[in-house]
Amino acid sequence: MSERYGIGEVAKKLQVSTRTLRFYDQKGLLKPTKAENGYRFYNEDQVQQLQVII
Repeated sequence: MSERYGIGEVAKKLQVSTRTLRFYDQKGLLKPTKAENGYRFYNEDQVQQLQVII
């Protein structure tokens, strides 16, 4: 199973705000996996895609 990261972990790793990541989700640039409780999770490939977007 691949590693998954919460929105806060990804934001800190990429030095952007969680608001920025939510904006990217809203605009359809990158769709994270969403848990039943609404939390966003990113896998390794999605983190790499975010690095390209940023």
